[in-house]
Amino acid sequence: MANLTASLGIGLSGLQVAQESMSVIGHNIANINTPGYSQQSAVISTNPSQEFGNLVFGTGANVSTVGALRNQFLNLQVTQSLCNQSGAETRSNGIQAVASAFKDDGTNGLNTQVQKFFASIQTLAANPEDASLRQNVVGMAQSMLSEFKGASTTLTDQITSTNQQIGAAVPEINTLTTQIAALNTQISQQLHPDAANDSIDQRQQLTDKLASLVGIQVSTNSLNQYQITLDSGAATLVSGNTAYQMAVAADPLQGNNFKVSVISGATNTDVTGKITGGTLGANMDLRDNILPGYLASLNQIAGSLAGEVNKVNMAGYSLPSATTGLSTTGTLLFTGGMDPATGTVSVDPVTGKPVYAGIIENLKVNAAVVANPGLIAASSATGIAGDNANALKMAALQTKLLAVDTDNDGAGDSGPFSTVVNALMNNVGTQAQEFSTTATNQENLTTALQTQKSSVSGVDLDSSAAQLLAFQQGYQAAAHFISTISQLTSQLMQALG
Repeated sequence: MANLTASLGIGLSGLQVAQESMSVIGHNIANINTPGYSQQSAVISTNPSQEFGNLVFGTGANVSTVGALRNQFLNLQVTQSLCNQSGAETRSNGIQAVASAFKDDGTNGLNTQVQKFFASIQTLAANPEDASLRQNVVGMAQSMLSEFKGASTTLTDQITSTNQQIGAAVPEINTLTTQIAALNTQISQQLHPDAANDSIDQRQQLTDKLASLVGIQVSTNSLNQYQITLDSGAATLVSGNTAYQMAVAADPLQGNNFKVSVISGATNTDVTGKITGGTLGANMDLRDNILPGYLASLNQIAGSLAGEVNKVNMAGYSLPSATTGLSTTGTLLFTGGMDPATGTVSVDPVTGKPVYAGIIENLKVNAAVVANPGLIAASSATGIAGDNANALKMAALQTKLLAVDTDNDGAGDSGPFSTVVNALMNNVGTQAQEFSTTATNQENLTTALQTQKSSVSGVDLDSSAAQLLAFQQGYQAAAHFISTISQLTSQLMQALG
């Protein structure tokens, strides 16, 4: 019914709309520096109209809800990009940590030490009876093994460090999933779950942090709750109000490396090999694939080199003994994990395959040769002064084509040694550069997506100022309208006095 009382209600609704809208604007301004905050806006709707005779009159306005400017598809893109970025950065950092052990400046480095060792044998071949040259071969052999051991230690230390990082990440992941599940509960309990704006923004921030740690897939149910699974789909981390905890346990069968599982009631799902994204997935890749791959190649090279040299040395003859005048044959130049009968890497009695794993840790120059370098078998026959035929065979191993056993079948399939060493060094450098480039590119993509997200959801002070002025004027107009109705009402009362 159109009357002064109804008009007073309309004016009051205008005041309330202006007040509530300015409150939303103030909330935006207060949160301009809050990470992940999405700009909110009051959604204004007209009140239900009333009929009076043949006429329909409006009854004012109300704030039906407070919405937020956000693009869920863009949010998911940012989440995925952060996951990819952290994974690439972790792999890059992990490889960079060991790259120094595979650098060679021509004076120091693995390939240089291998070349110096064979060069010392070549020099010995020119004067096989020179004691100082024999001592030099021993020294170069020890220096070469020292270089191998240094690279091996760097790799094993980094594998250990990476394993510790895996263990440290799991509690942080559990904290995040618990917080996300709690926010899911808060959001679903709201009268309008889609309008629980601050909680939704907080949940998105936590989800982005979670994605940086572990690869995930995110979906939303009918109550606007996040459902989060591992990127492989192997296990659920958050389902509605429930967070499923991760657990870590040292596996004695895998060198006490941490196994990671997801606990759901009585079910414990092993997900160790089923996480690829984020820091956790990258560290698992480093620990279980990339770094062990480098170490396996290093052990194959060292074991193959020692075996090839041993076979040639065992087939030759040493200098005649000063006491007996007889030459010795069958001497190993390298020991430790080597079969004394064949001179090559020891074989696993069950599989029948050579055991290269850990060979560098045990490999050393035969103590007998260190004590008596005359045991280096430069001669191919006994009793021939100045014979260097066997030393030349040993020196020629440097250019032997099938010298390195890269498939663990006991037979050489790659080489020469310098080529294989260079290939390993180049592989480490190339992968380090690839992941560094990927990390940089992914960071640029993340920045671009976040900028785009900010343009959609970020607080715009200029726009807020304009809106504030408009609602201020609206408030003043509504107040003036109420004042006018109040005056008319008062006059009417006096007239009817």
